[in-house]
Amino acid sequence: QALRADRISLYTEVTPATVTVFVRDRGTGFDPAAVPWDRRGLRDSVVGRLTRLDGTATVRSAPGEGTEVELCLPRETGVPA
Repeated sequence: QALRADRISLYTEVTPATVTVFVRDRGTGFDPAAVPWDRRGLRDSVVGRLTRLDGTATVRSAPGEGTEVELCLPRETGVPA
């Protein structure tokens, strides 16, 4: 489903411990609780993958309010950037 947004904001933050990406739009938004369980979308492809990597994914959205996503992954020590 296309959620119309004229503008999308992206912000990244890197600390010695984590890499965090914030994505925000002011599009049509959606109700995350109303997404059918069999729709894999964000739940499996994004949240599931980050969880398997010891990260987190937070999705905040509401109809008419746009969507905000925060993705956070731990940085591994000793791995070149």
